[in-house]
Amino acid sequence: MKNVKRYFLSFLAALSIVLLALGAVKTFAEDNTPGENDTYDVVLTKVKLTDLSKWNAPTGTTTGLDGSSYTGQKLDRAKYFGTTETLANVWFDVYKDTPTGTPVAGKATGADGTVTFTGLKAGKYYIVENKAKSTLTSDEQLANSAAVPVEINLPVFKAEGGWYTTGTDAVHVYPKNTVDKPSINKVVSEDAKHDTALVGETKTFKVTSTMPEGIKDYKVLKFTDTFTAGLTYTGNLVVKKGDTVVAPSNYSTDGTSVAGTKAATINVAFKEDYIKTLSPKDVITITYNAVINEDAVMGAANPNDVKLTYGTNPDSTKEVKPNEKPELHTGGAKFEKVDKATSAKLAGAKFVVTNAEGKYLKVTDATATTIAKNEWIEATDAKAAVTAGAKVFTSASNGTFEVKGLPYGVKGDDNTTGETKYKLVEVEAPNGYALLQQPVEFTISSTTYTGKINQVNNNKVTIPQTGGIGSALVIAAGVLVVGLGFIAKRRSAK
Repeated sequence: MKNVKRYFLSFLAALSIVLLALGAVKTFAEDNTPGENDTYDVVLTKVKLTDLSKWNAPTGTTTGLDGSSYTGQKLDRAKYFGTTETLANVWFDVYKDTPTGTPVAGKATGADGTVTFTGLKAGKYYIVENKAKSTLTSDEQLANSAAVPVEINLPVFKAEGGWYTTGTDAVHVYPKNTVDKPSINKVVSEDAKHDTALVGETKTFKVTSTMPEGIKDYKVLKFTDTFTAGLTYTGNLVVKKGDTVVAPSNYSTDGTSVAGTKAATINVAFKEDYIKTLSPKDVITITYNAVINEDAVMGAANPNDVKLTYGTNPDSTKEVKPNEKPELHTGGAKFEKVDKATSAKLAGAKFVVTNAEGKYLKVTDATATTIAKNEWIEATDAKAAVTAGAKVFTSASNGTFEVKGLPYGVKGDDNTTGETKYKLVEVEAPNGYALLQQPVEFTISSTTYTGKINQVNNNKVTIPQTGGIGSALVIAAGVLVVGLGFIAKRRSAK
């Protein structure tokens, strides 16, 4: 009986050991299996790179520049990527099972380029970059990307055992982007930043813009040019991509001034469907015509201010302008007609203006429906030029007159550089004064209209003075003529 009891107790002891062991195995297994209701965090860092070639392999890469391996842990970005730069305000949407539909979460990266998504249960997730909701603070926009969208199965298991959970033990992901922005340049007369012109002379402005990486994702691409009061828009708006004219149905010109408007505004806003057809390095060219008008400040720059508004987010657009504003300029000069001997002011002197080619200046004043226009006409001489319509400049009662709207310098010179010489030809002298026999040369530059007034001198017409032997001879001749007339009359009476 004692043996039976002893054997029974030994059996119970052995059984308890076995049961304890089984319990320990079960507890260990439960501790190494994620719970059904467990949640996980994902820490996303948006890395800014200048070259994605290493990170765009078909299967991606898990080896950093330093040779270290990535399995979901937090990385030393300087060593792994070769940079610590990140992108703030990039929006990401989180989708469950499929990268479309209704997102289960969405946030933008913070100032440090990171964002944490919390409370995600086990399963497959897609973290998708949303450019349309991103609000980058720099002028650049998101361009090319790598590891976007992020596909992740939660939980992510660690190489050394266990899995990433929450907080400081969360899994880290690193989508990468380059950034880019469109360029803009503007010239006048084909290739110059500056040009000079007659008032009313047509000049063509040309805006060019090279499309950036990521252009297909842009929602806004709008060009706006604003003229100063001294410029008049004369139309002929043409839009091209490369050498191909873009149909007007692909862009809007709402808000563009009509031709003939001073201080005009020109708008070209491409439609979103057309933007999607553009590719990086495509060149958009916009040309239109303008003239310097009669309100232009003589010798001053008459610029127009063009800008390009762009962005992937219509509510957070950027602007870029050319480094240098192109401009047109024109000049003038003031004159004073005076007596050479007394400096008395002389009214009624009449002149025409000629250029170096011997052509004469014709001036057509502005009307309610037309633009003022200066032009050069040909004529055999000054009198013929007046007959042909050349402008006649007449000195006022104070002897003054002025010439405005003449070009100076050469194409490419800004308004402060260069000068050009012209000539005044007198076609009618003031009453009692001799007509000038030689043209009067004058100069047009940036300072001649506001600077020193040019004096044009005339001499009075002179006649022989009476008295002395001269007068005696004249009197004798007069007496002789009268006497001969009297004798002739007596003979005819007989």
